[in-house]
Amino acid sequence: MKILIVDDEPRILLLMRGLMKSNGYDVETAPDGPTALEIVKNGGIDVVMTDLRMQPMDGMQLFREIKSFNPAIPVILVTAYASVETAIEAMKSGVFDYLTKPFKVDELVSCLKRAEEKIAKDSSVAASFSPAPLRYRFENLIATSPAMTDVCEMISRVAPTAATVLIYGESGTGKEVVARAIHRNSTRASRPWVAVNCAAIPENLLESEMFGHVKGSFTGAVSDKEGLFEAANGGTLFLDEISSMPLLLQGKLLRALQEREIRRVGGTKDIPVDVRVIAASNANLEEAVVKGKFRSDLFYRFAVITIDIPPLRSRPEDILPLARHFVAHEIEGGRKPPEISDAAAKALVAYNWPGNVRELENAVKHALTFCRGPEIAVDDLPPRIKDFKVSKDAEGPVSAADGNSSLKSFLRRKEKEYIGQILDATGGDKEKAAETLKVNLSTLYRKLSDE
Repeated sequence: MKILIVDDEPRILLLMRGLMKSNGYDVETAPDGPTALEIVKNGGIDVVMTDLRMQPMDGMQLFREIKSFNPAIPVILVTAYASVETAIEAMKSGVFDYLTKPFKVDELVSCLKRAEEKIAKDSSVAASFSPAPLRYRFENLIATSPAMTDVCEMISRVAPTAATVLIYGESGTGKEVVARAIHRNSTRASRPWVAVNCAAIPENLLESEMFGHVKGSFTGAVSDKEGLFEAANGGTLFLDEISSMPLLLQGKLLRALQEREIRRVGGTKDIPVDVRVIAASNANLEEAVVKGKFRSDLFYRFAVITIDIPPLRSRPEDILPLARHFVAHEIEGGRKPPEISDAAAKALVAYNWPGNVRELENAVKHALTFCRGPEIAVDDLPPRIKDFKVSKDAEGPVSAADGNSSLKSFLRRKEKEYIGQILDATGGDKEKAAETLKVNLSTLYRKLSDE
């Protein structure tokens, strides 16, 4: 959950930022209302916590502005000027909660947890419409290359429809960003957005998560539970890594799409649902159909509209605009973001980005951590990126006199280098690396242990 803290006292901003981060929250800060409003309009903020007495825009004015274009964002007012009248006015107007300075840490955490529960229940924080040109219109989706401009065009065409959509792309290309853009530019934008990674939920629990269950339907089912379809009713359900969904559950998903109703695990009652489903996969579903791992009827249900997100390495025009976008997004408190030096820019463009946009975002965070001047230098970049072209050129031609010059040994060396890059891109997470490489985890361990 990302929280925006708004206060005109820098000392308070610093204190609150540290307190929030120590409790595990992602935090952004703003020194005044107008700056906060721009940040919220850019998207990505889940909760706003604002001081009441500020200039030129006070906390209540900021709340009303936010409510006018995105009423789903919980706004918490914080003030040292407490009065019953102010609290009543704020709560009647729709302010989520009200804290009086000085407040206790556990009061703050409790308030944020309630906001988090509200977001989880609504499953939606609708983004505002931005009048920017189409290629920069969608949150976190930078489209300079012709390929990504086509993706934006597809989004603008399919968003207003009720059609199911299938999004293809390698891990880290931004499939969920595209899915969110479709939802937020659709007629369902103010309704729930629910996302689930089908590969992250154990097979024996996925059906219950998707469709819910009734009390006593299995061990541990101590009460009725609403599933994700019901939670997304009226809105959009995003199913990431749909290729990992078990065949039996695929049949139930197909029925839900066709009949527009679901049945909870252990239940006998059909529950009508109005849900738009967007699916994503980094695996080729047509191949999965041929192998008997994915239902053909479900595939054709999704394949009416497909969006292919190209890997970052095939669209170098997007690398620097994306990098600058991430730099600006990470800088807080109204500070001027550093420029990207020519040498750093060349290194970014030269790299092959096996982890795609996600790896680029992490590389920018790394660079900002080590950047100490007005621009990001090549030495501020992760070693695998700044050394990529150098190490590539340094290898030189393979000599026939070299004892390791066989094709097998050369390919093995290249394979190990590539695996190392993928592990760097996934932060050492071997499960994610195996998923990106499209190999079994046991295969990855074996290749890592091979000399």
